[in-house]
Amino acid sequence: MRILSSKNRRRFFALFVCYVLCSFVMWAQGVQFYACDYGVTPQNPDNTPALQALVDSVHANGGGLIQLSTGSYTFKGTVKWRSGVALEGVSVQGTVLRMVGDTNWSLFIGESTAQGVFAPIESVRFCHFTVDAYDMKPKNYITNCKAFNIRPITDAVFDDLVLKGTPATSLGIDFLNRVLINNVRVIDGGRLWSPGKGGGSGIGIGLRGYEDENFIITNCVCVGCGNNGIFVEDQARFGNGINGRSPMMEGKGQIISNNIVKNGRNHGISIQGARHISITDNVVYSNAGAGFYGNFYMSDVLVSQNQFIDNRYGIYISPASNVSGTNGVGGFDDITFMGNVVRRNSDAGMLFTTPDTITRLSLISNLVEGS
Repeated sequence: MRILSSKNRRRFFALFVCYVLCSFVMWAQGVQFYACDYGVTPQNPDNTPALQALVDSVHANGGGLIQLSTGSYTFKGTVKWRSGVALEGVSVQGTVLRMVGDTNWSLFIGESTAQGVFAPIESVRFCHFTVDAYDMKPKNYITNCKAFNIRPITDAVFDDLVLKGTPATSLGIDFLNRVLINNVRVIDGGRLWSPGKGGGSGIGIGLRGYEDENFIITNCVCVGCGNNGIFVEDQARFGNGINGRSPMMEGKGQIISNNIVKNGRNHGISIQGARHISITDNVVYSNAGAGFYGNFYMSDVLVSQNQFIDNRYGIYISPASNVSGTNGVGGFDDITFMGNVVRRNSDAGMLFTTPDTITRLSLISNLVEGS
């Protein structure tokens, strides 16, 4: 009998979890509603009111699947999503949702959009369509001009999506529990981001909403994004707990695996406050900043079997000045870099600006050359 290697066991486990999540969410959303029968059509100059009415109706009647047919659908405002409702197109080429406007808004939001409120949406799925935001032309950059701006979420799948040209982060979702992000392609996420600004990335996840904050980001491609290709961020750094809880919960059980992040205007994969997270088997190259960047705090973090090539820095750890003293946030400890390939990064292969602040740092069998 063949025994799987540890690397293949990780991949098998991730795929198994993906299968279980997809099967559960699809089973829960068996009733279909064809959007064209409810006024959501390519001919409609603004599909926002019609889709919102349909989402509310489907939710009120026990949930189901909203099916979009082939075509380009214009949206000029926000749709508030509800539990138990899925949205599915024909394909990323065939079904396109166009965001059009000159002010800042997100296409999809959840029940809670502010700190201090905790009303999750549950059992939702988005798949097989494109969100095109190149016609969004706000006068000023703010961080909430996204394709998805949902918090919190439980039992959700984001699968086979293309998100392109959003002024801020394309997929910006917080406080995730049993969430799968699979095969999402982001192009020019954070299109209007500039250095010194927040947000403005491809895929961005806010942490510390659940005690077991489980999510998987896998098989995604982020190209030409602004601040980061993929990043996770502890929301405690902004001062507010969830539902009056302070300090916030310490989520654990996050996986970022088998993704490609390239040609970004700043960092590739960024951890800005996280515990119990694995970053494995990613290919990150030709980013203007670091291939992997860590700040604010990190603990129980494994960075393994990745390739960081042709960035400014391969791996760059730079603890922020406010590492401690904010809602119980700690320092840098129990961090492992193992089996990574770090090549041809222009300024440094591996850079730790304040190594004395890091406790139990392990560097095991990394290949660093040409930097």
